[in-house]
Formats: sequence, structure tokens, C-alpha cells
Amino acid sequence: MVRILVNQIGYDSDDTKQAVLQITDTRHPSGEFHIIEELSESVVFRGALKKADPVARWNKGDFYTMDFSSFSPDRKNNHGRNYIIRVPLKNGDLISSSPIEIYGNVLEYKTLSSVMYYFKSQRVTGEYEKIDRNIAFLGGREGRVDMHGGWNDATGDIGVHLTHHSKSGYFNAQQGNLAVFVFYKFYDLIEESRWDYHAIFKRRVIDEASYGADWLMRRRAPSGSFYKTGPLRLPDAYELPDVTRKCGFEQRDDQEKPADERYEASLRSGGGYAVASLAMASRYPYPASEYSAMEYLAAAKESFLHLEAYNSRYTPDGKWNIMDEYSALEATIELYKSDREFGWLMRARKYANAVMSHYVAINSSEGYLSHDDTKRPFFSPAEEGAPILALLHYREIEKDEDRRRKVFDMATSLMRHLITTTDKVSNPFGYVREFWQNSRCERGESFFFPHDSDDAPWWQGENARILSIAAAARKLSSITDDEFFKVRLEKLADDQVSWVLGLNPFDSCMMIGKGRHNPDYYFRHKYDFIGVPSGIVNGITSAIDDAMGIEFVATPEDNPDVDDNWRWAEEWLPHAIWYVYALALKRR
Repeated sequence: MVRILVNQIGYDSDDTKQAVLQITDTRHPSGEFHIIEELSESVVFRGALKKADPVARWNKGDFYTMDFSSFSPDRKNNHGRNYIIRVPLKNGDLISSSPIEIYGNVLEYKTLSSVMYYFKSQRVTGEYEKIDRNIAFLGGREGRVDMHGGWNDATGDIGVHLTHHSKSGYFNAQQGNLAVFVFYKFYDLIEESRWDYHAIFKRRVIDEASYGADWLMRRRAPSGSFYKTGPLRLPDAYELPDVTRKCGFEQRDDQEKPADERYEASLRSGGGYAVASLAMASRYPYPASEYSAMEYLAAAKESFLHLEAYNSRYTPDGKWNIMDEYSALEATIELYKSDREFGWLMRARKYANAVMSHYVAINSSEGYLSHDDTKRPFFSPAEEGAPILALLHYREIEKDEDRRRKVFDMATSLMRHLITTTDKVSNPFGYVREFWQNSRCERGESFFFPHDSDDAPWWQGENARILSIAAAARKLSSITDDEFFKVRLEKLADDQVSWVLGLNPFDSCMMIGKGRHNPDYYFRHKYDFIGVPSGIVNGITSAIDDAMGIEFVATPEDNPDVDDNWRWAEEWLPHAIWYVYALALKRR
């Protein structure tokens, strides 16, 4: 087999641009590639192929990269011509790509509106909404709560969550609350006149944000915290035994007691971003909102003060870690922007310092963040870019130049470490690799999330992770004066987005309904959870039995032993959320 792998949606004119030739037989390319305008069949660009060394133990053939970043047609247009990449082989064969579009802002034009409709399609409706209007607790707590609203978490999960990965205390992915936060961030960018949209699209974005803000208001518990998952169940520690064997994790004595706080969110398990979202909601009056600006802001302030004082009650080990701190940082940033009280800026400084205190230097220009008071690296299958973004968001409200410089320098060092980790091995796709620690306290670097983490046996594709890093790279690239570093950051971001949209060894676009070779989600070989158009699936992982390998079970034929391919093919809100933010931050 010989095929050309591309971003199947297209390439924005000013993006870095790459394609990859994949060969699994004995044929060889002649050494160059051509870009051909489809209608005229004229050659408009010529370039050289670069052969990559073997990639880990992927066993997906030979890879040759093709860079055509300097080819930038139709910069100002919102439509363009189709192009074909053609590679001559030494035996005289010509290998052609599928037609690709290159113009202005093709990714925005072809996907962002669709992804916003994906969220609308995931709103909780019908019988589930009726149940959620008067829902009971499981596990012993009395009372009933109206907390209707929100978005179904995944195509295979009708639960509605702030987070539902609380058991380890290390991987509390932000879920529905993050969607509200990003929608308001997106609207901010539209309001800054960076976007060529009129009132109708802006209303769709603010409508989705407002819908989510009202849902968060209903999820507030009498304590001031938020109910973190629904239906109202006990935490994930009930579902997976043997919590105490996890490296570095101390199980609380009350872990198995149905105390009120076991239903409620810590800062890391959803409370911080929920507070930030409500503070943001207070700045955007909207006719359909169920609450006033003053009510949103008062709720945000009350909830934050409660969580700040009692956060350790809600954490699995009774301690704060970096996730609590960057979540608190995002909350205090937005409270300061809405309330304009100097005390919130002082708190933001406190939490920015707390996040930065986790910095572990590797050399004079690079380092990583630890997760807690050890040197355990912070890594995440869903939001590894979040602490960098939180620091850069803080920089926008900070007036003290010394503090701004320290934040910028640290974000730069953290991103340089990610780039070094990504570039130190053969990596023709530019997939951002990670520095991890497993449940045995072993540390390493790899392409994909380890199967034996503190959250084992849970592991899955990490499209959310790489898209969150893409968002952080874009944010940092917009403020650095180092032109070489700026280009490298943009390439890092472009590579992650292209991987999701088809430039991967499986030639699979992982945004359902776009491109080709979309995966099919099947559950015990039944198709109850067929993908929703424009949602993004979990993605590619290391091989089931080889951490150096690669796996993507997209259909039953890919691995007959797998009867539920959720790890790869299930859509999940965080993937689409981070995609929206990664694209939104492109426009400056």
C-alpha cells in the first residue's frame, strides 16, 4: 500500500502545512512531490520528500514527510481551489492524494459552526431532562434536586458531568463546565472583532454558553459547592476497588462513607471552572438567561469562597494539588474581571504563584510542572495544556511587569520542554509526546497515555489532551517575540489539529461526518452509540499489549477480541471543547 496522508478538511493559507507519504510495500518514491491545481492540472509547487526513521514499534510502514508551508494561496478568500499532492515513484507510478482545499480560514469555515451544532445536539432533552428536574441521590443521601440541563457527556454516556474521573485525584477531566468556560472565551474573541461573523453566529455561541451557565446554577449545592456528576451518585472510588495501591495516593478514612461532600465537587473536580463560568456569565446579559448578572456573580463569589475554605474536604486524599490551583486561578481571574475588586487580583496572584511553585527545572531553559508536593510530573489525557493557559490568562489581567515576565518565561520553558520531548525521537506527524509517571512510580516518555496509570484500568485516546496543548501553543505564540519559536509553536498546534482531522497513520478523520474513514463506535457489536456529526472521538492509543506500539480499533474487523471500542471511537465532550478553543485562538 502507498498513500498520501493529509489533513482531510484542508489547510488554512497561513498555517504550517505538511503531508506524509506512507508506504507499506517495497516501492520507493523518487524524492520529490508536486502540488497540482486540480482544474488546470498545472504544477503550482514542488518540494522534496524527507524520509523518517522508524517510529517506535508502530509497524505502519515507512513515512516520508512533505512540507509545503510556503505555499499559501487564497489568503483572503473564504473559498478556494482544490489541490492534489502527487508523488512520482521510482517504478514510474504516480501516487495522488485526495483533493485538498487550501485557502483563508478553511478549518474555521468547514468545522466551527458544525462543532457548535454538535454541542446543541448533545443537550439533555426528553425523558432524561424530565428525570433530571427531580432527581434523587444514590447511596444514602436524602432529598431531591432539580439540575436539568447540560450536555450528554459522550455518545455512550448519557451522564452529565463536571467531572467523573475523581478516584485518583490526578486525572479530573473538566467536562460540561469546561464547555461553558470555552464558549464564553470564544465569545470574547468574537467581541474583539477578530472574527468575520455577524449577529446570528454570535447569538448561537452566547446561547450555548448561557444554557450552560443556567445548568451550572442549578447544580449548586446548598453548601456552595456543585454536584459533580449526574445522576447523583457516589464518587468513582466506589466503582473501582484497590485505590490504596496507587503510587503516591493516600486514601482517606471516610472514602467509603456516603457523606454529603462525596457528591460534591472540589476545585479540581469541576468547581473551579464552574465558578469561572458563572463569573463570566455575569458579564453577558442574554434574553434567555434564567438568572440576572448579579445572581450569577453572587453565586460565583459564594461558591469560590466556600471551596477555597473547604476544598480539601472534597478531594480524595484531603489535599490540594496543581489541578485545584490552576482551577482556582481561572476562577479568580474571571471573578476579578467581573467584580473588579482588588482582592480577587491578589488571590489570582496567590494561585499563579502556587501553580508556578510546581515548576521543576530540567536545564536552564526547560522544565515541567509537578502534580503535587513531589516531583511527580503533571500529565493528563484530557487537559495537559490547561495550566499553561491559566497562567497566560492571568498574565492578561496582571499589570505588574515583573510578574507578567515571570509567567511568560515559565510558560515558554514548559512549552520548550514539550517540544523537546516531541522532537527527540522520530516523529513524522509531530504528535506531542508526554512525560508520565505510572502507578509503580516509574517515569518515562511516550507517544500515548500509559495503560498502568493511577487511574488504571481506564485509558483511552487523548485527542482532548493534544488539542489542549494546541490551544496553549497558540496562546503563547501570539505573545512571543521569538520568531523561530513562534513558528515552532504554530507547527506544534497545526500538527495536533491535523492529526485529529486525518493526518495520522490510519488515514482516519476523527471528527465524525467529516473527511473519510471515520471510526464506528460499537458496543458488544451493536451500534447503539453511533457517532453524532462533528463530534470528535477519543482517538489513537498505544497498542493494547505494547506500550511502544499503536492501536486504533475503528471497526470490529480491526480487532475481533474487542467487543466495545469506546477507548478509541466514543465521542467525548472535552475533545470538541478543546478543538473549539484551539481554533478560536488562531485568529489574532
